[in-house]
Parts: sequence; C-alpha cells; structure tokens
Amino acid sequence: MKNLVALSIGLLGICCLAISLYASEEITCKSPDGKFALRCNYADSQPYNGATTLVELPSHKPVLSLNPNWTLGQVKLVWSPDSQRVAYFAESSKDYPTRIFQRSGSSFNEIELPELPSPKLPENALQSDADTNTRVEAIRWTGPRELLLEKELQNRAWGRAALKITLGFGQDNRPVIRKSEQEKVSIIDYFLLLPPEDFEAPLAAWLRMMRGNDYFPCDTKPEHNIDEKNGYMYCRGDGAQPEFEVALFRYRDGRPLLALCAGELEGTDSVQLQFFELGAEGKMHAIARSILPGGDLKFDPQMGYEKDGSQFYLPRKGRTIVVRSEKTKKTLRKFTWNGEKFQQEK
Repeated sequence: MKNLVALSIGLLGICCLAISLYASEEITCKSPDGKFALRCNYADSQPYNGATTLVELPSHKPVLSLNPNWTLGQVKLVWSPDSQRVAYFAESSKDYPTRIFQRSGSSFNEIELPELPSPKLPENALQSDADTNTRVEAIRWTGPRELLLEKELQNRAWGRAALKITLGFGQDNRPVIRKSEQEKVSIIDYFLLLPPEDFEAPLAAWLRMMRGNDYFPCDTKPEHNIDEKNGYMYCRGDGAQPEFEVALFRYRDGRPLLALCAGELEGTDSVQLQFFELGAEGKMHAIARSILPGGDLKFDPQMGYEKDGSQFYLPRKGRTIVVRSEKTKKTLRKFTWNGEKFQQEK
C-alpha cells in the first residue's frame, strides 16, 4: 500500500512538473491558407524552457517538432504565399539560424540549405575570431519559390557585415542561390562601433531591442525604430538605460558623423547630445570640441552638449537638428548639416 501511495505521489509530481514546465502557450504565425501555425510552449519562470512545434489548425495537432529544447526568445515562421514552404527562425544564445520546410500533404519535410556565402569583413576584422555571432534570418518570400535571407556577422571588436541572399526553389525543391549582395555600410554598422562604455548593455543587445524585442513578431506591428535609408535609429531603453536616438550625417567625402542624443534615466528626454567620428582603427570616437555654432549651448568635452533648459531633437529625415525649450517646447534653434559643418538657421 505504501508503495502504491508513493507511486501515485510520484506520478502526480511528474504530471505537475510537466504542467509547470509548459505553463504558457502561444499560437502564432498562421499559414496564409489558415491550416497551420507555430505553437510555442514555455515555463513561466527562468530559464523559460519549452518547445516549438508546427501544428494543424484548428485542432492544434502536432505536425512537426521544430525544437523540443527551445528557450523563450524571438521566434517566427515566414510562409510562402501559397503555404507550401515555410522558413523557421529562432533566437539562440550565439547564432540565429533559419531552417526551411516543404509541405507534403499534411506533413512537412526539411530542405537542406546550400552553403551560404559570407559577407566581406571590415579590414580590421579577424577571420578566426571565435566571438563572431552569425544571424541568418528569413526576411520575406518574394514569390512562391523565392526567399530573401539576410546573413549577418557581428563581433564587438569590429562591428558588423551583412549580405542579402536570394534563394530560388526549383521543381525538385532544391534551393539555389540566385543572388548575393553585400549590404552597404549604414548607420547600424557605425552604431555598433560606438564606445561600449557609454551604454549599460552591449550594443548588440540594444540593436536587438530596436529591431523588435517581441518574442512573437508575427503578432505585432513592426516598430520601425531603424531607418537605414535616412540614417536614423531609436531605442526606448530600459530600467538602467534611458531612451536614446542616433542620426547619421556624412561629410561630402563620405566619412560618417554620428549624433547620439539621450535622456535622463528618471528625468527629461533628449537632454544630452554627443557627436562621433570614425577613427583610423575603425572605431567611433567622441568629438571633444563644440561643432554647433554659437557659444550659448553648454558643452563638456567628455559629455558633449548637456542639459541646460534645452532638449535636442535629431532628424528622422533630413539634416536639421532642432533645439527646443524644455519647459515651453518652443523651438529655440535649428542647426543644418551642409556636408562640412552645421549652420544655424536664421
């Protein structure tokens, strides 16, 4: 009798443990035809272990186990328009891989990807550096048989390099590389080269937040925090890091000038403004001189332009920095970049 009670208690404990391991469930990333979706189960306490599964709808019947040892992080499915192919992308501790699956009736088979080319690295990069993280993300299907990927390498020592890769799928479903294009150096690259000691977490972590910090991006609207074309980035920060924004200006010869505007941790936004230039060793360095005309703005060689009853607003588009009164929000000054220097508008 004692053995029976002990066995019952043991089974009950196992049952309760299983329930606690997967206390939360998300159904996300439905296929265009509405027949399949991604199911994410995870514990409600650290380390948030769980599993990801492709399931049928509306029954939630498992079709394919994607990762039985998943830990809560960003995850998504990117479906082809005809629901016949799907890309699975999941965040991991170091690398961010993408897997591709082909539909066969009510089941799915994994398609082996070809060896993807790597982007050309900056001149100061070390080829064998073990601290380099690789991210291969499915961006979108440009047709039923064509998928756009981004392959990105990141390293805190030298920054970032990335490729846009187009995969095509023939009648035999074998993927071939149709196009591979190196991404131009952008505001993202220069941001990752800023002095890391100026931030409360690694720069790569803030980039992840700006790209979208939701675990299930299929269910959220894009935040549009990064505008590479116009050279603008915004980060809302967290409990230790105040919000900040970054804007890229360029000299006429193409050299970058990066502006970083930050707020107070528990105070006013946009009250500190610093400028950075690219050094010979490939890192961004703070400019220790005032480059905004007029001598009435408070400037510190170490901190840049600091709070003095004013707030700075970087341009989401264009080349004009606006200074407003912290109290009245009235525009006090405008500084426009002309490719050589800032000029104050009258």
